Amino acid sequence: MYLCVCKAISDQQIRQAVQEGDRTMGDLGIRFGIGIECGKCVDSVRELLESCLAAPPELAPPAPGSAAAAAPAAGAEPTPAPPAVEPAPQRAAWFAVDL
Repeated sequence: MYLCVCKAISDQQIRQAVQEGDRTMGDLGIRFGIGIECGKCVDSVRELLESCLAAPPELAPPAPGSAAAAAPAAGAEPTPAPPAVEPAPQRAAWFAVDL
């Protein structure tokens, strides 16, 4: 269901944003531009945001290497762990301003 008609933002998009870390109306305003055009959506978006934050987080399925995962069959060779992935190097940001 669309909550912000001006920006075509649905309740599912807001729920996903909350799962990704958005916690305030300001966060949603930055991400989606909610409340900038007419402002009629602010109350319903705030209500949904509060209900999403009050609900317990969804449980993720158990990780493949956890104790809850199924044990390998007898006689089967264990699979090697995947290599660790190093984060990308930080780069300095730059920009040019034409005065």
